[in-house]
Amino acid sequence: MWVKICGNTSLDDCLLAAELGADAIGFVFAAGKRTVTAAQVAPITEQLPHQVEKIGVFTSGNLAEMLDVVQEAGLTGVQVHSAPDYRLLEQLRAYFGDAGGRCSVIQVLPWYVDAPAVLQADVLRRQLEELARDGSADALLIDSRTQSAAGGTGMTFDWNAAREVFAAVDYRMIAAGGLTPENVSVAIETLRPWGVDISSGVEVSPGKKEPAKLEAFLRRAKETVQ
Repeated sequence: MWVKICGNTSLDDCLLAAELGADAIGFVFAAGKRTVTAAQVAPITEQLPHQVEKIGVFTSGNLAEMLDVVQEAGLTGVQVHSAPDYRLLEQLRAYFGDAGGRCSVIQVLPWYVDAPAVLQADVLRRQLEELARDGSADALLIDSRTQSAAGGTGMTFDWNAAREVFAAVDYRMIAAGGLTPENVSVAIETLRPWGVDISSGVEVSPGKKEPAKLEAFLRRAKETVQ
């Protein structure tokens, strides 16, 4: 199980997550409670183990701006929260080249928790099929969203309604949104994703991780049988 710990703001939290077995560390470059700059992240990434992926989260679809941050911050990949732009994904894929098993390009797709689950499942299925045919992204991440919040909601989406959608696409699928140490095993057993992504569920405050929650989440995510 690939596990990404997102919304990091300090070296200590990142080092602890890596020590506990996180596969990827995420940094948010979009406006919000956990926003960081490339200058803040660069001294962190250079001290993280080579095998740990360093992922930047972006809502802007501006390729030049994204790559400037990638280079300055020492990132190994990006997580794109804007609507799927196949040309952008193709350009990112060309930049990062063969990922070699890594997740250099992650496309995020929303599950609107304030919309009918059946409708969301149909919309998501069509998007996943198109992205799978394109193949530019290394993984597809499904995140809870509302009409007013584009991520970081702390809310779970309807895992039962999404189960068949996850299973229908032969792609690396990552589940996010409202995950906690207490519910991650159920999420994995229900959705059978390739990976999981968490931020607020292991925090004491925005951007500050709680060591006990971090340890529990990583242990349970890694131990749960899909």
